[in-house]
Amino acid sequence: MSSSGEGVMSDVLKRLGAMETSVATITATIPHLAKQSAVDGILATLPHLATKADLYAMESKIIEWIIATVLTTAGLVFTIAKFVH
Repeated sequence: MSSSGEGVMSDVLKRLGAMETSVATITATIPHLAKQSAVDGILATLPHLATKADLYAMESKIIEWIIATVLTTAGLVFTIAKFVH
């Protein structure tokens, strides 16, 4: 039984050594990956950022839609009230 136990233990130690090597490699690579992915994320986002002019144009269109919606709703409410009474 001791010989099979020693075989299992040596197998576990081999696997543990391989795992330690893999973890060390990953740990050494993580700082580079984190920096590179952050840079890649920023570079990917930059072309899609709206300029201030685009934001002001969008804001004015939204305000126009809100005003038009309020006026239309008010017109419908007055029309319905006129027919009800």
